[in-house]
Amino acid sequence: MVLSVALCSKALSQVQFKSLQDVLVFADKHSYAIKSSILQQKVDISRSKQAQSYLYPSLNGVAGYNDNITLQPTLVPAKLFNPNAPEGTFEELVFGRQYVYNVGIQAQWDILNFQKKFTAQTANLQLESSKASTEYARYNLYNQLASTYYSILITYKSLDLYSENVIVTESLLESAKDKFKKGIISEAEVNLAAIQHLQNQKNKETALNNLQQLTIQLQSQLNTEEQIVIQDDIEQPKAMGTQITTANPEILVQESQIKINQSLVKQNKALYFPSLSIIYQYGYLWATDDFMNFDTANELSSQIFGLKMSIPIFNGFATKEKVNEAKAQLELQQLELENLKLTKKNEDETLVLQYEEAYQNLQKNKTIFELQKKNDIHSENKYKSGIISLDERLTKYGDLLTAQYNYLKSLSDFSISQYKIYIRQMDYQQNIFQ
Repeated sequence: MVLSVALCSKALSQVQFKSLQDVLVFADKHSYAIKSSILQQKVDISRSKQAQSYLYPSLNGVAGYNDNITLQPTLVPAKLFNPNAPEGTFEELVFGRQYVYNVGIQAQWDILNFQKKFTAQTANLQLESSKASTEYARYNLYNQLASTYYSILITYKSLDLYSENVIVTESLLESAKDKFKKGIISEAEVNLAAIQHLQNQKNKETALNNLQQLTIQLQSQLNTEEQIVIQDDIEQPKAMGTQITTANPEILVQESQIKINQSLVKQNKALYFPSLSIIYQYGYLWATDDFMNFDTANELSSQIFGLKMSIPIFNGFATKEKVNEAKAQLELQQLELENLKLTKKNEDETLVLQYEEAYQNLQKNKTIFELQKKNDIHSENKYKSGIISLDERLTKYGDLLTAQYNYLKSLSDFSISQYKIYIRQMDYQQNIFQ
């Protein structure tokens, strides 16, 4: 049976889903939650590359121009030019030229900088955590989509049954009115038939309204305005077991956070370590008294090569407290991971138990519903033959509606348990390291 949902008469295109897997594949390409998480990964990739680049040597070119409008005089001992000059006397001299031009290059490489090393390591771990967060977002979205998808299928199943119910009670109501006119039954019995018919109509209208709301919800979750067409059977058996061996994506996120905190501890401890840099500098200078006239300029060059070591000695115990803070955060994250593993393990075990219970209940309620339908046929035949009254006929029909309700509820419970296990069994860890 083709299940189609038309939300907008002006829709120019449609998307068809034959299974939940089709919905999930579509979501990977169109969902806002997944697309935004992937874009965040690109941001983290850029940050990781940026942190790595700080480990490379830096090379800068410089150029400058100075106009020494007033050259500052310098006091020079008079004996430097006149040995007979009195002691303690100075002459005022001016050194330099008015216009100075210079170009040069500066290179520096931190060959030993633990702070930058661990910062780059932390950035890489944050990228891994971002990927884990994307998979966790995918996991949550998949559960939301599956809930909406199966709710739509169950609503369609309900609509089929409710439509049949309306036909049945419409026939009963017409029969009751006819018998009332003949004086066979009372008005109260006619009213009972009318009440049941109105109830069935209300159930059908409610299901139609719910279907429209659920489809709009599915469109929002899939981030699409396309018309949705579903070709699936909710009672089609799904070949899958109940064994869960894959890691829970929420645990993967927490484990990535612990790795980040471990790196932050190392990064803060690195504040105690010395750093060593290689420095090279080359400069060329032109000095002249005539603007932009290099014919009479003095040409001066210089080169510098050196090693620079920086050793932290005392910074007011700030580094110590940073290390203590990072260690406390790490212990907190580890405690949360232990609790999370236990909680998720119990959730998985409960999920399997719920699935098995829902499956058994579905089989039993389905059998009961089938038997009640057969009994209702017999009741209908007896009513038409005049063996039983309308009141008894409606009572027997009420038993069918109760069995119908229990069947739909068990079908819903089983569908929920089934898709939760199916989504839980996916290997989200594989996508993180792709």
